[in-house]
Amino acid sequence: MDLHNETAVNVAALLKEQVGATRTYPLTLDRLPLDSDLFAEDVSGQVKLTRLSDEIIASIRARGTVTLECQRCLRPYPQPFRTQFDEEFREAFDVRTGAGMKSGREDDERFAIDENHELDFAEPLRQEILVSLPMRPACGEDCPGPDVLEAGDAEADDDRFAALASLLDEQQPSDDTSS
Repeated sequence: MDLHNETAVNVAALLKEQVGATRTYPLTLDRLPLDSDLFAEDVSGQVKLTRLSDEIIASIRARGTVTLECQRCLRPYPQPFRTQFDEEFREAFDVRTGAGMKSGREDDERFAIDENHELDFAEPLRQEILVSLPMRPACGEDCPGPDVLEAGDAEADDDRFAALASLLDEQQPSDDTSS
């Protein structure tokens, strides 16, 4: 089975096997939403699932690109990323009876395998990709920096500052000094 544009895997058969059983799947995602206007693209890697007593460990390796805005020149650029992590998914429903199972831990923060015995690794993958991105994105050593405007060049208005310029226009003192 290939995981092409899929992040959910049915693990019912794996949950019926002995502890230590594994499954490995190649991972290919054309596009994964990370935030409202941020996407990981051309994601590829591998997902390895390992059966434990009351959970499945997903070992995930992924790489791809995210289009970020350079902090210096404010132009979009493709930022490559690589991530490798393990995530625990607890068994929330008995695979043989379908009955709900309580977690043995009171503060259980593991992701749950749903009632259809599907493990969805989209959220942990999204979180790990976001953490792997640079805090201060820069397009590289050859970054041209901000656009340089010549003083007195009336045509070279920078649209990025239009909102600020309108505030300045509103606050200009009038020349009326009459009492």
